[in-house]
Amino acid sequence: MGSGFWFGLLFLVLHLALCGALWLLARSRALEVEGYFLPVALLVPVWGPLCVVLLHTSHRLTDGQLLDRTLEKLRINEEIYKNILVAENEEKDTVVPLEEALLVNSPAQKRKLILSVLTDDPAGYYDLLQQARMDDDSEVVHYASTALAQISKEADLKLQQQEQRYAAAPGDAKVLEEYCDYLESYLDGGFVQGKAAEIQRHQLEQLLKKRLDALGRRSYTLECKLAAAQLALAEYDRAEATLDALTARWPQRETPWLLHLRMAAALRDGAAIQKTLHDIEEKEVYLSAKGRETVRFWQGKNA
Repeated sequence: MGSGFWFGLLFLVLHLALCGALWLLARSRALEVEGYFLPVALLVPVWGPLCVVLLHTSHRLTDGQLLDRTLEKLRINEEIYKNILVAENEEKDTVVPLEEALLVNSPAQKRKLILSVLTDDPAGYYDLLQQARMDDDSEVVHYASTALAQISKEADLKLQQQEQRYAAAPGDAKVLEEYCDYLESYLDGGFVQGKAAEIQRHQLEQLLKKRLDALGRRSYTLECKLAAAQLALAEYDRAEATLDALTARWPQRETPWLLHLRMAAALRDGAAIQKTLHDIEEKEVYLSAKGRETVRFWQGKNA
């Protein structure tokens, strides 16, 4: 055997002897270290025992207060971090709503908020972006116009996808429902205007009728949507027939009566408004908070 083998064997014996000595000292409490450090000393030659000795020396020099000082420092750091978070939250609370910023704030503040909208959820601020497009600051107008163009492009693309799916499977009830629901939200979102909007509203009316035919029974929700679509198209005779059928079948539901009020207002028929208000009271129609507000408004107009 070579000299390297004997040197390695001697080194291993010395290491094991040193680790054994450290273990005996730790067990007798002469060495002020925890027992779980000893496996480290055993598995890491030279540096392991050296770290144990350094830990013991440090413990002695600090009178055993090193751990307490370290924990105290960690607690201080945690408090500092909490204070930073509180400060950040307070800063968030001072953010001015976009509606107010468009009215009273400086151009720099408006630009900053518009940019934050662009990186957040532009579609959720569609109405505000339309308002911002009329601002007197050219950069705000540019940002808002860019965002509106992008939102409209994405909405148009999704509508085309829905149209293609429906064209490929016109008899699929699920495809029809999704197309109908998206077209309704597309129109409500104001993504299309003028003659194009009228064409899409006619399409929505036909889709709703097809869903009702496929269903084969009365549907309060679909018939209310159909009446609203007919009102939007100024098809007042058809809307009235749909609404009369709804109020006859569901006399205490509010939506058909509120649509009756909308139609009477569009026709500027004061007598029809009075009759609808009387019917709502007579039939004890259940009104939501918004419904009560609408009824109070027209009661005040006709007082």
